Amino acid sequence: MIGYNQRMRSPLFSRRQALLGLAATALAPSAFGNTPPPVGSARYLVELIAFRQPGAWPAAVPAAAIAATTTIPARVIALPDADWQLGSTEAALARAGFALIAHTAWAAIVPANGRTTAHFEDLLAADAAVAGAVALQRGQYLFLGIEIDFHPTDPALAPGTVYSLREKRRVKFGEKHYFDHPAFGVIACVKVPRGTTEND
Repeated sequence: MIGYNQRMRSPLFSRRQALLGLAATALAPSAFGNTPPPVGSARYLVELIAFRQPGAWPAAVPAAAIAATTTIPARVIALPDADWQLGSTEAALARAGFALIAHTAWAAIVPANGRTTAHFEDLLAADAAVAGAVALQRGQYLFLGIEIDFHPTDPALAPGTVYSLREKRRVKFGEKHYFDHPAFGVIACVKVPRGTTEND
């Protein structure tokens, strides 16, 4: 079973360091509402936890490849641990015996009738067990699209085994949304920054 890797919280250099620097200086939740987004855009805080499902490993099912796009730094800002809000959820999962795979959060600026995609390579450590992207799409409703590949390192599995989760659903502010897979689960939450409305 895969244990929680504290290195997943360690800052990376390159793009992730730059994104965290932006969060610390200009767009952290406390100041996010003071920085107007581009006209027609809206701002959100997204947080995600991935965890290993208990029990035997299921059969891996092939999935479509993750879209080859990149994070737009001006629209995705990694948030430091101090601004995460799902710590109690992470603790509850750990107490229940679920092995934590990843925990991350970011601020997203989403254009009207558009979407903003955050890639895990810019949010997690290089040796994280998950890869992929999360897209926040804004229109009449708000949708969260998840493309995650989980690469376990259990010697009981064949080398290169990958479990893939591909799902898109409508989400509501402040609610915890659960995305299910036989091998792992994801809990995600989307919020509006404190002291603001969606289009402030």
